[in-house]
Amino acid sequence: MRIIVVIFLSIILASCSSTKNQETSKHIDFKSVSKNTNSGFEKLTEQVIQNKTDFEKAWAIAWSHFSDPTPLPAINFENETVVLVALGMRNNGGFQLNINTVHELGNELTINYTETTPNPKCSNTQAIVFPYEFISIPKTSKKVTFNSSQQVGSCN
Repeated sequence: MRIIVVIFLSIILASCSSTKNQETSKHIDFKSVSKNTNSGFEKLTEQVIQNKTDFEKAWAIAWSHFSDPTPLPAINFENETVVLVALGMRNNGGFQLNINTVHELGNELTINYTETTPNPKCSNTQAIVFPYEFISIPKTSKKVTFNSSQQVGSCN
């Protein structure tokens, strides 16, 4: 009797696990709105912007180190969401930021970005930099998470 129960339970467990569907990640297209190494973001900032007022505030900080800032780009917030990543203050010109991909999995979007650090074998400008990038994606109300990675830059 025990053997029959064990076999029966094994068959049930095996059939349950084989019918489970796995979700796959979907690539989301995005466009870069603005990218620079001289902003007013002194600390790491990862922000999802859903309206013009919040975009104006973030844009003003981004361009606060300039006497003649670039005008605010036109974003249609009925159809678009803006995402900002800013690394904060870095101590030389060898630091760079690149938003690589946006992926959707279920009810969540993941923004993947890379911070490139200076190669110690290279010579870099000794200027303080504040790298940032704004991107626009299709309008979303999903939870947005950020995934950062680092790489060492190459000498050009």
